[in-house]
Order: sequence, then structure tokens, then C-alpha cells
Amino acid sequence: MKKLVFFAALFMASIGVNAQDCDALLLPYFRNDAARMESYKAFTPEKFDWRCAYVRSAFYESDTIPAGADVYQISEVKFAFSDEHLGDDFVVDLYTLSYYAYNFNQFQLSYPRGNKVLCFATPGSAHPYLVLNSLEETNRLATELWEKERAR
Repeated sequence: MKKLVFFAALFMASIGVNAQDCDALLLPYFRNDAARMESYKAFTPEKFDWRCAYVRSAFYESDTIPAGADVYQISEVKFAFSDEHLGDDFVVDLYTLSYYAYNFNQFQLSYPRGNKVLCFATPGSAHPYLVLNSLEETNRLATELWEKERAR
């Protein structure tokens, strides 16, 4: 019985952590307006979940540059709500990195076909490259992840 209670508590904690992650990852999408985000989540929970899947599917870290990727310095990336650039010593943490907190979308939109993989040199991180999937690939991966999570 104690094991059952323990696993139930662990499961509930993991659900809370996942929801908290989505909130942190998506808050910049709502210009850091938590009330607006909560309203969106209440009225369109499936869209909120899909946007969370999108953020989770946007990046990965790599030790090599993917074939055909264009490479930028991480210091070329700016915060979405200011003109402040990231430092060369920026440390990537995929657990907290929000696609919407920075101007990654501007980089992607400079390639009109939406099928370009971009790579950012991150010398301060555990892996030397942050890879930003193409818009097409991010959408595909997000849809797969979203459908998988809905099926649970």
C-alpha cells in the first residue's frame, strides 16, 4: 500500500513539473503576462499543449554541425523584449530554454521556405552547438509529441 501511495505521489509530482515547465517555457509567448497565459490555457488547453510541444521540439544540442545547417554565434541572438544580446558564455539548458524568449523566429523567417536548420555556436555550454530545427521539422515534431501526449 505504501508503494502505491508513493508511486501515485510521484506521478502527481511529475504532472505538476511538466505543467510548470510549459508555463515557464510559454510565458514569454504571452509577453510575460501570467494572467493572459492562464486565460489562454483555460479556454484553449489543446492549443496551449501544442505550443508547449512546439517549444520542446524546437531545439537540441549537438557536438557537430548538422549537414547543410547555417551557423551563427549565440551572441547574435537577442532577448525578445529588448535589444540585449546573449553573451558568448551563454549556457544552454534545454529544460528552461524558451523559443519565445529570444528572437529565434527572426532567424528562421530569414529563410522563406521554412526548411533550414540553424546552428548556434555555444562555447559556454556542455555541447558546442545549439541546433534550431527548421520550421517544418519543428512543426512535424511538435505535432507528433502533442499527439503522443494526448494519447496517454
